[in-house]
Amino acid sequence: MELSDFKKLIGSARWIFAKTMPQNPHWYILRQDISDDVFCDAVMFIREHGEVVIFKGHPYIQYQCEGYTYWTMGNPIDQTKLINRARYNPASVVSSV
Repeated sequence: MELSDFKKLIGSARWIFAKTMPQNPHWYILRQDISDDVFCDAVMFIREHGEVVIFKGHPYIQYQCEGYTYWTMGNPIDQTKLINRARYNPASVVSSV
């Protein structure tokens, strides 16, 4: 996946607000709602181009693009069910590895 493909996906996806986590406002897209190939390519794009950040004691690979941070929960791709995004806020980054 190229950056232009990633931007196309994030611009056209139906993002769902994570209402169960109001203390950490973010949105997500579900694997089941988009093409599986596109979903897997986007997960790999985030993991290949992102950087490791520690959030609440756990490492996540995050990718910043267009004012948002994108991440998954780190499961193997065949078990990954969603891609998260939150507005980019440098103050929320606890530390980098």
